[in-house]
Order: sequence, then C-alpha cells, then structure tokens
Amino acid sequence: MKIIVGIDLGTTNSEISCLRTEGRPEVIPVEGETIMPSCVGIDHEGRLMVGRTAKNQMVANPEQTILSIKRRMGEKITLPLGDKAFSPEEISSFILGKLKSAAETYLGQKVEKAVITVPAYFDDAQRQATREAGILAGLDVVRIINEPTAAALAYEAGREEKQRILIYDLGGGTFDASLVEMENGIVEVRSSHGDTHLGGDDFDRLLSDHVALPFKKKYGIDLKSDLKAANRLWVAVEKAKRTLSDRPFATIREEFIVGDRHLDVEISREEYEEMIRPLLRKTMIAVHSCLKDAMFLPKAIDKIILVGGSTRTPLVARMLEDDMGIEPHHEINPDLIVAMGAAIQGAAMSGAKTKAILVDITPYTFGTRAIGEYQGRMTSDVYVPVIKRNSALPVGKEELFYTNYDNQQDILVEIFQGDEPLASENIFIGNFWIKGLSKAKAGNLILLNLELDVNGILKVTAKEKATGLARTVTMDTANKGTGTNLEEKRSNIESFLREDDDVEADGDDEGGGERDDGDVVLDKQGLINRAKSLRKRAEGMIPGVNEEDAAELTDLLEKNRRAIAGHDWGTVGRLNESLSDMLFYLED
Repeated sequence: MKIIVGIDLGTTNSEISCLRTEGRPEVIPVEGETIMPSCVGIDHEGRLMVGRTAKNQMVANPEQTILSIKRRMGEKITLPLGDKAFSPEEISSFILGKLKSAAETYLGQKVEKAVITVPAYFDDAQRQATREAGILAGLDVVRIINEPTAAALAYEAGREEKQRILIYDLGGGTFDASLVEMENGIVEVRSSHGDTHLGGDDFDRLLSDHVALPFKKKYGIDLKSDLKAANRLWVAVEKAKRTLSDRPFATIREEFIVGDRHLDVEISREEYEEMIRPLLRKTMIAVHSCLKDAMFLPKAIDKIILVGGSTRTPLVARMLEDDMGIEPHHEINPDLIVAMGAAIQGAAMSGAKTKAILVDITPYTFGTRAIGEYQGRMTSDVYVPVIKRNSALPVGKEELFYTNYDNQQDILVEIFQGDEPLASENIFIGNFWIKGLSKAKAGNLILLNLELDVNGILKVTAKEKATGLARTVTMDTANKGTGTNLEEKRSNIESFLREDDDVEADGDDEGGGERDDGDVVLDKQGLINRAKSLRKRAEGMIPGVNEEDAAELTDLLEKNRRAIAGHDWGTVGRLNESLSDMLFYLED
C-alpha cells in the first residue's frame, strides 16, 4: 500500500508527515529539522535554495529571497527570481518539491500522492492555486482539507465521547476559527470563519515599526528603507517575538546595522502584547461569528485547541479564556498538528485503518446574478445564493431560473462567492455563455446546478429544461486572466532547474557523472549550496590557522569535493556537518 503524505504548506513554515501504522503520525525531518521555513531563493551564482538555506541567506541576498508566498496564492502576479519570473504556485511548488524529496529519502520509496492543507477561509482561487503547486511539484493532490479540520483529526482521533471543539488557528499569515463536532470517530465541521491576511507576519511588522521609529528619530535613518537593514531587523524581531512567548523581556541587538550605527533595544512582553491586541481582537470577532453561524453559545464548547506558532503568545490563551471561560489546549505541538492531521486523512484515503472520518464544510456561499427586486427597485444585480456557507462537502444544489424575454437564445451565467445581497459586492469567480436556446416565450425554464467537491473545487452546469441543452464548466479561477497554463508553468520550472544544474556542473567540475532524477534535485541542491558556502569560509580561514588545523580543513574540503563529484549525497551531508563544526570551533 503506497503512502499518502500529509503536507501543511504554511506561510512561515511548512511540514510533511505520514502514517505508516495505526499509531501516531510521523513528522518527517527536512535536513534534520521537523519544521522547514517556507522560503525560496537563489544564491549569487544562480542556484536554487529552498528552506533553511534560503532563509539563512536572506540578510545577505534579500533581493533574491522570497518569503510568505502563501499570502499571494491565487493572485495574478509573478515574482522575479534570478533572470526569471514565477507565479506564487510555481514558488510554492519549489517548497513542496523539497518536502517531497525529503520524504522520499526518509521513507526509502517514491512519494506520489499527498493531502495538502489550506486555511479554512481560502477561496476557490487560492485552493486551485494550491492544488496546481502540488501538481507542479510532481504530486497527485488527492485531497485539499482545511487546516483547523486537520488539527481536529490529529487531536481527537479515536475519542468516542461527543465533544464540541473550537479550533483557533493563528499561523504566520492566516487566521481561522472552526467549530467541530466529534462523536464515535466522526469529525464534522459545523462552521468556519477567518481572515486570510492576519497572522504572525503582521505581529512582526508591528514590532519592526516599533523598533525602527526611535532609531529614525535618533539617527535620521529609516531602517525599513534599506533592504538589507530591513531584513536584519525582521530576523531580529522574529527572534524577539519567540523569546517573549516564554520571557517577560527580549533584547534586539544588531551591530553596524547601517554604516557604523548599532541597534540596541529592549522590548517587554507587556509592550508587545499591547501592540498586537487590536489584531487579536479581530480574531475574537471571527470566533464569535463562527459560533453564531453554528448557533452555539460559548458555554456549549467543550474544548479549545490552539493551532499555529503564533498561538504561543500568552495573550492569545488569556483572551480566549477570559472571553470563553475555557482554558485552551496545546498538548500537541501547534506547528506540527496540522501536518499530522493531514497524514491521518491521507492514510484513510490510502485504505489504511484510521480512527477518524472527516466531514468538512465550505466556509463560503456560492451563487449567481439575476434580475430581481432590491430595496423596492428592480435591478439586474441581485445575488441569488445556491450553495450556502457551512454546507457539508461534497455538496450539490440546483435552482430554477427563467429567460427574461421572448426568443432569448443566449444566457450569461455568472458565479460569485459571498453573502452580500448584490452580486457586484461579492467576489467574482467566473462566467460562461450557454447559447442556442430554443425559441420560446419569456419564462423558459433554466436549471442552474452548482457542485462543490471535497477539495472545494466548483463545477457549474446550466441546462435548458425543455431540450436538455446544457453546458458544464469547472471554475478554474487560479489561472483566470494570467495567460499562463499549467504546461507553461511546468516548462518554466524545468528550464530554470536545467539552467541551475548547468551552473552547478560548471562551477564544481563535476562533469562525467549522470544527472540525478528531478525528484531529488532540490535536496541535492541544498547540500551543494551548503558545501559551497562552507568551502568559501574555510578557504578564507586556512591562511590564518595553525598547520594542523589547516591540513584538516584541506582534507575535509578535498573529501567533500570528491563526494560531490561522485554524487554521494549522504557523505556530502556528513562532511558538511564536520566542516561546520570545525569552522564554528575555529571562528570562536
């Protein structure tokens, strides 16, 4: 039985997990860490870097480093990387490809299928973009599930008693609140609410502004206007934010951050929490909207589960307990719980015996535009809901409409997402024409059917009842207006990786060896990039150390060069660690 992995494709970090037995899901390490930064970049020689290596070079090479790409999923944009430009889906595919490669190394087998999680409040375009990123990474995305739902699967799998659970999911870039009912292994989502642009990144921004302002007043220098200084500041405040989760004070100290100027600031947890309190209040509004949609009062909730690294801020738990009267739970690592739940769903879909069955919902209403009355006036902009939000997935609904005038032969079907009374006030999803209707008087019956699958992908069918004339369209909003199809994106990625491989071969004199399969190119590239960085540091240090240390460094460098030439990646990894340890000792 082939393993279906679970992937949490996060704004700040990403994780991959699998379930090989009926026990607990395993979180698969990437380069020795269970959490991989969702960061993509290229080094000064044009080589691709993904994960920790990309994040480590961010300060030195900010123009060639991309962070928080999840916030741009579904947008019709491209971002420059080297001499090419990539869509958010393509950038995300590099992250997924790295996770896939790490899983194949860990499991000793090909990884072809995955369950990928998304925020519950991701719209159709964002879900389509996530699925496309998986395809570009060489994965068959068998299911897209909501992050809070995955967390509930991981936390409550196998518990028999009936419980109502509030999932509070605050990540790096998104927030979701979901109400889940669980009984006899059935996990049913009752309602979801959230904000796809609220998370830990916003906390970092507020903290950066707080630190940068007094520096500007003192020295007349805006740290945020200098890209390298801004990135150093971002790294420093992110570290301080994590410190404040456990300690009452954190120091931000960066020497020579601009010219000969130093940054040295102490931040208290109390100051930080006052900065982010307005944003956390927004999350509480979403929590109450979630409860209202499910028609529950706070006292009906049995448990609150915290998900996402940003929930480590103590104020989050305090606000929830003060407001709901329940102490939140975080027994499972909030950074890993979503990937673990996705792995449980993947195991269930592969035929393995699992202890939970998922019933997910759509957090959005989908409908169409029609002629009707609004505030006492006739308008052609009335919004008619067809699938209501919080409907269990999969769902199909059909509504009856009528032609507007005699012998009307064409109808424009327009689909929107939202709950506002006017169609133009909702999010436009897509449209299509149905042409060639029979010549009939006004009032010819037209059936409009909307089907939303378990991945949140929408299929629309319009049919003339009298003749059966119909047209069906899948609303692929991720590509709308971009002029770039999936094959073009795949070709763009492949050409980039080929160029990357050519640069590697020229720079390392590794000709004569066969090129590795594309499935492992990202993992291999990370090892090579690290070896190059270590080599530069070592070569710069050799003239200044004693003869014995110089000989040992030279020996390690030569062994590493031979291991790279022989494509012995396990040995390269071990030698990289040996070099890193020795350099740390000598530099200290």
